[in-house]
Amino acid sequence: MNDKEIYEKLLVKGETDNIVLEDDNDVLFELRQVGLVPMRGVHYAICEIVKMDNEPFEEEDGGIVMLELDYDDQEDEYYVVAVEDNDIFDEVMEAFEEIPVS
Repeated sequence: MNDKEIYEKLLVKGETDNIVLEDDNDVLFELRQVGLVPMRGVHYAICEIVKMDNEPFEEEDGGIVMLELDYDDQEDEYYVVAVEDNDIFDEVMEAFEEIPVS
């Protein structure tokens, strides 16, 4: 999946299909979205790892990935980047945990 496809899939309310992306080391990840937090002018998708290289991912391995989703309307470019900054990760997780469950 390219950045535009991932961006659009994660922002569609009610979308339940998992997304698949590949990291810089050619490792495939299948992710299930568990939350979406708009913050700092972008959206953060909180995802759970379902599979890694087509093998089931065990929960005890700690499988949460946060993706920053951004769109540059001037350049018509979509950006999907894994959040690696611990401060941003923690801030977004705190905001996510404060969202009322409906």
